Amino acid sequence: MAKDRKSKPAPRKPLTPEQIRTRRQFTLNLTVLLVLGIGGAVGYSFIRKYVDQKLTFPVDAPQVVLKNRPVWMSDFLVDQIIGSVQPLTARSAFDQQMLVNAYDILKHNPWIKDVRQVRRTYGKKPGDTIEIDCDYRAPVALVRYGDVYALVDAEGIKLPELFSTGQLPKIMIGQDGRVNIRVIEGVVRAPPDPGRRWVSEDLTAGLEMVQLLHSQPYAEEIQTVRVSNYNGRLDPKEAWLVLLTRDRTEIRWGRPRSASDAFAEVPWHQKLEYMQRIVDKYHRVDAGHSAVDLRFDRVTFPSEDLHGGERSAGLREEP
Repeated sequence: MAKDRKSKPAPRKPLTPEQIRTRRQFTLNLTVLLVLGIGGAVGYSFIRKYVDQKLTFPVDAPQVVLKNRPVWMSDFLVDQIIGSVQPLTARSAFDQQMLVNAYDILKHNPWIKDVRQVRRTYGKKPGDTIEIDCDYRAPVALVRYGDVYALVDAEGIKLPELFSTGQLPKIMIGQDGRVNIRVIEGVVRAPPDPGRRWVSEDLTAGLEMVQLLHSQPYAEEIQTVRVSNYNGRLDPKEAWLVLLTRDRTEIRWGRPRSASDAFAEVPWHQKLEYMQRIVDKYHRVDAGHSAVDLRFDRVTFPSEDLHGGERSAGLREEP
């Protein structure tokens, strides 16, 4: 047998000048792209570091501001809310976790009803300000429990601060000398933790009364709503709600506006009219007496003569 001969590879054809130019151009383009890619990555890293450290990393900690501070909010409360989320050190404008942390803190603050937005803004430098946009719980009454007074909002949510009797004047009376907030006393249930609703029917009735008196100029002398006899629990014949003036004289109001049997007395709007007419006639909501009863179709006050009894103030419901 003849020996198998190994097949020889076909000789490689030499590259044409055109192919050589194409390969050289491809190699050159690839090299340029690699150089540009590496340079871009290094440049981006340098620029990002420069922006972080020089442009978006303020020297000082960001300032916190309230976007919509309510007119009733004291400087003390503003400082308290701001202080709860104020960063202690400078933070990058790209730091989103700081905003998340601030949002969580504000969400659990009893003074805040709803957190709308927490964001970084431009003051003098990018991200040097944190802007807080919230809905706040406005205090409407001071509720007495024992020897302390707790603030509550219109829904009965207990707010954090507690006050002593000596602190009441600066809380209740505004700079114009008018009553800003009234006291509710006689609530039987103990207060809840701050941020929780104080569930008590007598407190609900007191809050309704406080809001009914709000902005009524003839009610300016009235500073306290007493709910001790709510639902007639102490004496069914006496007024459920009693309004106390700054001189501790009594305006015997009676059943709250929302009581199911409020029809047993004259309507609430008639009682308000009685007070207006008393002030017009006597220049005092108590008519100058220790007590005034508004519950029925004729306003009465206790007689101060030796025979006792009651006397009419000469005011009656119009037919």
